[in-house]
Amino acid sequence: MAAPIEIGTARAQLGKISYGAVDAVELPSGGVDQFPVIIAQGAEPGPVLWLTASIHGAEYTGISVIHRLLTPDLAAQMRGTIVAIPTLNPAGLRTAQRSPYYLNGQDPNRLFPAPVLRQSSTEALPASPLEMAYKRLFDLISSTATYLIDLHNFSLGSLPFAFRDPVYYRDGRDRPTAQRLQDTVGALLNAFGHTVINEFVSAEYLKKNLHRSVSGAALNTARIAAFTVELGGFMTVDPAIVAAAAAGIRNVLRYAGMLSTPPEPIAGIRILAPGYPVRRMMHPYAPASGIVEYLVKSGDTVTIGDPVARLTDIYGRPLGRNNGQIVTDYDGFVLGLNVGAACYQNDPLLSLVVRDESDLLLPYPG
Repeated sequence: MAAPIEIGTARAQLGKISYGAVDAVELPSGGVDQFPVIIAQGAEPGPVLWLTASIHGAEYTGISVIHRLLTPDLAAQMRGTIVAIPTLNPAGLRTAQRSPYYLNGQDPNRLFPAPVLRQSSTEALPASPLEMAYKRLFDLISSTATYLIDLHNFSLGSLPFAFRDPVYYRDGRDRPTAQRLQDTVGALLNAFGHTVINEFVSAEYLKKNLHRSVSGAALNTARIAAFTVELGGFMTVDPAIVAAAAAGIRNVLRYAGMLSTPPEPIAGIRILAPGYPVRRMMHPYAPASGIVEYLVKSGDTVTIGDPVARLTDIYGRPLGRNNGQIVTDYDGFVLGLNVGAACYQNDPLLSLVVRDESDLLLPYPG
């Protein structure tokens, strides 16, 4: 029997749930922020699934999913181990802010280690304390994880779904490994049973540093099969979405051989199944600053030329042509709304799901 997994002060116990913490950022007022750790170890050895949540402070649903999932009954009947981090952003959780107050507005989900491809000719800037804390945590993930699922919330009124990231390879020798990894991710997503949406196309994915997100780094730096789950809108917790996500994760455990019970149906949420691969995009953009009235909702089908929103000034007077109507230039589905009412010029108004013909297995550029 392998030695029990230890993550910070949490030490796995056969058939039980253990609790502890990992030190994160030292505070100038004294003390230290900590990442809470929950370990559920089965009675028999098996794979290790990491669950991470709330890297954006006002995204709460992942915390509830972890609480719903990790029960004494699960630990007693499970093989292998689940390591859960209910919040990767304790400071943001305390203040209900996307970023912690000590990160100066940066996105914490862009700070995980990037692959080392070649020596850089430029001197790297010193890492922030949070980036260093994530690197220490990532070392623990890399040394223990078989799979990883990162739990988020998306946008106003959005549907729950799972993102599929591209997998990059360094050269021809690395390509078969990358292909096997992408195949495993596909099997995990199929077991999870939610709507699957491909991430941004490669150039935009890298420009947005999504390869340094939790799941992007797990895939492309540590070569761990991973995906991101978006659990509807932020700042609220929908019990139906919590139940569907917990059922989906249990189905992933079944795929991984960690549970032997029959698969569960995914109920209580809408699942898009267009029959072809889809990806997300931001569209349309506000032509001027003003007040938005949406003419569509999440899950609606849209066709090129359909009105999706109407823009007015603060007095209610239409802005732009066609009585202020804004139309879509793409066929697809509405994934979520990006602003509540007030917007600025060039703000993205909707997240759309559109047909995707891009490759999800790619060489690193350069």
